[in-house]
Amino acid sequence: MRRIISIGQTVTESRFFVMPYDTNPIGRLHGGRLMEWMISSAALCSVRFSRGDVVLAALDDLFFLSPVSLGDMVVIKAWVEYTGRSSMEIGISAYTYPHMVGEPVLTTTSHMVFVAVDSTGKPRPLPHTIEPKPGEENVYKLAEARALRRKTLLGTREQASLDVDEYGPDARFRMKSSHLVTLEEARIGGIMSGGHLLHILDELTGALAASYAKNIVVTASVDSTVFVYPIREGNIIDIEAVLTGAGRTSIEVAAKVVTENPSSGVRRHAVTTYLTMVSVDSTGKPVPVPPYTPQNETERKMYEMFLKRRADRMKKVEDVKALEKLHHDLVFQV
Repeated sequence: MRRIISIGQTVTESRFFVMPYDTNPIGRLHGGRLMEWMISSAALCSVRFSRGDVVLAALDDLFFLSPVSLGDMVVIKAWVEYTGRSSMEIGISAYTYPHMVGEPVLTTTSHMVFVAVDSTGKPRPLPHTIEPKPGEENVYKLAEARALRRKTLLGTREQASLDVDEYGPDARFRMKSSHLVTLEEARIGGIMSGGHLLHILDELTGALAASYAKNIVVTASVDSTVFVYPIREGNIIDIEAVLTGAGRTSIEVAAKVVTENPSSGVRRHAVTTYLTMVSVDSTGKPVPVPPYTPQNETERKMYEMFLKRRADRMKKVEDVKALEKLHHDLVFQV
């Protein structure tokens, strides 16, 4: 029989200090490093709750609402909001203490899904289940609704994994990179850490955006992402970054990852996501990027989808801001 636990009982807290190697040329924290910290913190919460190994299955949009600078302290709080048989909906918020003092400033808040797995990477049942106590009902209901919406999306992963074609073979602005997954990057169940993967994607997409902008860029957001196929130790991953559109100061870059078993040669689509970068000056103020006009059919189709995603992001930012108070009241009362 599974033990019943309230949401508040699952809150964990991790602290990180922004060092020079975590920052870009203007002293701002790399978005990829923050994503890696957030996923690591959410994994810690999931491991503790599930009493064993976990893997990242999906994450919601991440909007970086305030800058983080060299010398700041980042406090990340993660908690379990809802559980299935093997899955956990994790709420997570990152707060920045400028120069490690003063009042915390919200940097981002989001949700992630982790799945409890055994030593072979297969899902295993959770030993606990979440039951909200008074004051936690709204958080629980929202998480339950998200879990139900994800079922359809997660159910298409097998078919999606077969798509190993290049994302934008005719795109003018793209970069490719290959990487061999080491044991250091795949410590849990032999599956590559989602945080480490997103850090790599942030670096490559940032390089492409900076090349286009001819300037320094910072990560502004990462779209909701579903991991459709596991990447294991010893696999080769091929990463393709493609510029899909640009606004006045921002650039969207798609990142597609295909994983390959070098022994069998079998290739599978692991994940595709979209990162938005903003061109900034030496003070961090946004500056214009070169105008982007699609030149071929592939670019025109990608640009149409970029415009739809950009409109959706504007709506989602307001939803994230609305969630902030709900999350703040939950994590700061324990």
